Amino acid sequence: MLPAPYLLYLGDVTDQIQVKTSRGVAVWRPELCVGQYRLPGSGVDLGLPEMTFAQARAVGAQTLILGVANVGGVMGQGVIADVVAALDAGLNVAAGLHDRLEDVAVIREAARAN
Repeated sequence: MLPAPYLLYLGDVTDQIQVKTSRGVAVWRPELCVGQYRLPGSGVDLGLPEMTFAQARAVGAQTLILGVANVGGVMGQGVIADVVAALDAGLNVAAGLHDRLEDVAVIREAARAN
């Protein structure tokens, strides 16, 4: 079980299909969701409060769910930077992408430091 409550990551995606994991958690377990994190230009909105990583942590969020699926399932540099920022804010991070979080050196280092 992932430590709850959750902040759902939407990033910069513009298509509802790309956030199927975040959307599924928001629909099926809304009581576990404190908010959503999305970047300017994202056309997707789950109707949850907008929060930064620090704001989510301040209201009790335990885990950032990286609930996006992009082409190839790999993390771009922006997503990697967001994961590091979430770890620095004190959040756990859960992801289902093809890239494993522990295989990205900067994420692995941030996780160890935090």
